[in-house]
Amino acid sequence: MEKNSGNFEPVRHYTDEADKFRTKVFGIQDGLIGVGSIAIGAAGFEHNVIAVLVAGLIATIGQGFSMGIGEYISTRVRMQVINNEMKKERTEIEKYPDMEKEELVQFYLDKGLNEDDAKKIAEKIWQDKEKVLHEMMANELKIFPEDFESPVRLGLIMSMYLVIGGLLPLLPFIVGEFLHINFYVFLASSIVIALTSLGIFGAMGSKFTGLSKWRGAVEQIVTGSLALIGSYAGGMVLAHFFPATLLP
Repeated sequence: MEKNSGNFEPVRHYTDEADKFRTKVFGIQDGLIGVGSIAIGAAGFEHNVIAVLVAGLIATIGQGFSMGIGEYISTRVRMQVINNEMKKERTEIEKYPDMEKEELVQFYLDKGLNEDDAKKIAEKIWQDKEKVLHEMMANELKIFPEDFESPVRLGLIMSMYLVIGGLLPLLPFIVGEFLHINFYVFLASSIVIALTSLGIFGAMGSKFTGLSKWRGAVEQIVTGSLALIGSYAGGMVLAHFFPATLLP
């Protein structure tokens, strides 16, 4: 179908932002669901605002550091693997140029080009060894090094979004402690804030996932609800086995 330049709107792709988006989603979810579940579970165990806040803040601080460091290490190791593969491929290009050039030609033959065109393109690309390396990495190893974000940056993004996500469900408990509101009011407020935030983030992610905003929001809310309800129920069950209060 011919594209009319007057009506055609170019489709924007977000693959270059995939690593950052994945890290943000993981961070905010881990904060809202992970920390939120710990806080709600503590609330189910004991109706003590200080106990809930301490449990939630410890979880936020601990997970903020651990998940940020974990993201840094995993991304760094992945990049080290990629760099090692690039080093080996670069060595093969230098030591076995004829063999590598034949592989390059074969890549283009496999894409449907005729032999003459494949050889011409391979010969042209061969003039720039960095382009040859890029073609080998993309076609032979299915790796695109330029797609990877800095490990430090991803680690910081993970920590930042986890802390934000972790603090959101704790806000009602902080406010409630000063205003002396009924415990169940700020417990319900905490759950609403956590689920609403998950829904908003799920809707925002639709531009990356291709899902409708409603579906993205509902999926996040449903999974978050299961985690929070399960944690609160777990806290209540544990209270029957360990009736002693958390604080003297």
